[in-house]
Amino acid sequence: MNKRKIRVAAHLLLIFLPLFLSAQGALSGEPKYAPERYFTLSIYEAPSSPAIPARALSPPPLPSTPPPEIFTFRSLTRDFLKDAGEIWSYPFHIQTRDILPIAVLAALTGVMINNDEAIYKAFFDFRTGHAWVKSLSPVITQLGSVGAWAAAAAFLTVGLLAKDDKAVETAALVSSAMLQSAILVTFLKGLFGRQRPSWAGEDDRWSGPVGFTGWFETGISAKYDSFPGGHAITAFSLATVVAMQYQETVWVPVVSYATAAGAALSRLTEGKHWLSDCLVGSVLGYVIGRMVVLNHRHRFRIAPTAGVDHRKFSLAIAVSLR
Repeated sequence: MNKRKIRVAAHLLLIFLPLFLSAQGALSGEPKYAPERYFTLSIYEAPSSPAIPARALSPPPLPSTPPPEIFTFRSLTRDFLKDAGEIWSYPFHIQTRDILPIAVLAALTGVMINNDEAIYKAFFDFRTGHAWVKSLSPVITQLGSVGAWAAAAAFLTVGLLAKDDKAVETAALVSSAMLQSAILVTFLKGLFGRQRPSWAGEDDRWSGPVGFTGWFETGISAKYDSFPGGHAITAFSLATVVAMQYQETVWVPVVSYATAAGAALSRLTEGKHWLSDCLVGSVLGYVIGRMVVLNHRHRFRIAPTAGVDHRKFSLAIAVSLR
């Protein structure tokens, strides 16, 4: 099987995965929103107001719960900006529980940087000696770029055609996570200015913030944009959102993270990155994807309502996650 056939097969799998998950949800009886309602980025809709017995004087009509918020570009933009604010302000509110994981990641990254040249050579030699790696590597590496966006588009298309709100929600969260990752990784690449292994004979060099200006010089961007790995951060942003959205299906997280890991490692076999680039990019992608999903699940709107009916006083707090 030639590379073109493998590439076509891989992209077909990306397109059919959302369709399969949507069909599986329909067969398992997962609840869907009523067709007459707008789609809302929420996990839980506001319930009807329960009545609490009490004495009252007059019988006005019972209060109604607020309608679900319409899924709009404005709501997406608001959530995106909130997430961006949390990402970029994180250095100013690091929690004590985060110190140990950050220290471990920093130590592991330092060890890898010291051995990156030898590790890169071993990976590249492995590719040279195995034909299947040569065929698979250029395909799976696309899951960190055009393939990832194709997956997001597939979730959106399937969701709209099948009226599957969860698939549409997944497409929105995936797109948000990947955009956040792209912005962050672009800034970090310019900040560190590390050259790719394909530049200047596999020599590992760091230029620092000069990378911000080096990108504008024609043909030498590879001299400054290696760290962290862009494909790795994108692949893990996608994988994390999909894994969390469909975590009730056991094989989805396994396949998602395994595929993302393959995409990250393919950057070595393709001669584009050092292993430490891929490690940091993968961790950042995972953290951002998880943050986007959890923030989405924890945002909510509280609307207290009250009224009287048949001498009974009713009080309720309608909660709609946003």
